[in-house]
Order: sequence, then structure tokens, then C-alpha cells
Amino acid sequence: MNITLSVSGELEDSVKTHKHIKWTEIAREAMREEVERLKKLEALQKHLEKKPISRQEWHWMEKIDWHPVDEMKYKEKFVKESLKAGKEKPKKVKSLDELLK
Repeated sequence: MNITLSVSGELEDSVKTHKHIKWTEIAREAMREEVERLKKLEALQKHLEKKPISRQEWHWMEKIDWHPVDEMKYKEKFVKESLKAGKEKPKKVKSLDELLK
């Protein structure tokens, strides 16, 4: 697919001034980033609506190491418990069995 992009004014002047820059690659990368952002939004929307996520979407999320829950805020109860646990003194244990009690 070919896309023709028009620029004018100050942007055109900047592009002409920096002819050594591969503007096509910059535009291509910006489009890639926008497509990825949109895919994340779509996956997040599916997650919020409890709709199934396709195998292809799961593979894509694994590939980029991202999941819709990454965008969710922690529940207040979890935050409070975590902060409380962080203030406790570490316990010394002598065995795994003792740790799992």
C-alpha cells in the first residue's frame, strides 16, 4: 500500500532542512505504534466486556509481553495489605515446611 502525505508550513520547512532523516521510516514507525495502541485498546475493551480473546490475540499479547490486566489499577485493599506487609519485619525460617505454615 502506498500513502501520500502532504506537509506544509513550518513542518515542511523542518522536513526540507533535515534531508538526511528518513521521514518515510519515521511515518511508518508512527503508524506501527498507533496500530499497536489500537490493538491494546481493543483487547482491553474485550477484557472489560468479558468477551473471549482469540488465539491470535493471545499470541500477539505474549509476543509483546502485555495483557489487558496490565492496564488495570490495583484494588485499594491489595495496596493497603501490600503496604502493611512491607512494614513487617522479615521472619526467619529454618525450613520450607515452616515457611508454608
